Amino acid sequence: MTQDRPDIPMALKRAVLVEAGHRCAIPTCRQTPVELAHITPWAKVKEHTFDNLIALCPTCHTRFDRGEMDRKSMLQYKANLEILNHRYTDIERQLLKAFLRKLEWFQRALPQVPLRDFDNWLGGGRIRLYADMEWVVSNLLDDGIIEFRVENRRELQQQEQMRNSKVVKLTDKGMDFLVHWAAAQPL
Repeated sequence: MTQDRPDIPMALKRAVLVEAGHRCAIPTCRQTPVELAHITPWAKVKEHTFDNLIALCPTCHTRFDRGEMDRKSMLQYKANLEILNHRYTDIERQLLKAFLRKLEWFQRALPQVPLRDFDNWLGGGRIRLYADMEWVVSNLLDDGIIEFRVENRRELQQQEQMRNSKVVKLTDKGMDFLVHWAAAQPL
């Protein structure tokens, strides 16, 4: 650090890193290692605060510094981290990330297919869970982000019974949530 810019205190560094899970805060990146970036430049604010620091990988940090990602997006990424970290459990966030990875693959592989058809292509919007895990995803269920698939076909009902599993799928609200999260829009 330069002489006129003090180091970020270790407790503050730790809090920012823990907030992002020691990964890049950009949900479509999530790479390691990470650096701490000032959302509003240090030269302007002359202080280190939790609300003005965000964990970014070196690539995203460079892109942000070059203006390829704007400050408003960084503020939204920071706000979204707070919502996700305080509302949803680690397992629920992992489930959301799994859906997000499937969605990203779908958009790359089938760009001509509308997002509303995501659930119909290769089980895109569905993930199988152990049948008694409903309590683990209760916040996502309560918020209407996911729902359990109701299967009317006898062979699929038997398959779920044999595997002792249930299939959760994204709702329309869940799809909107993922799209907003990935694009750094308010959740």
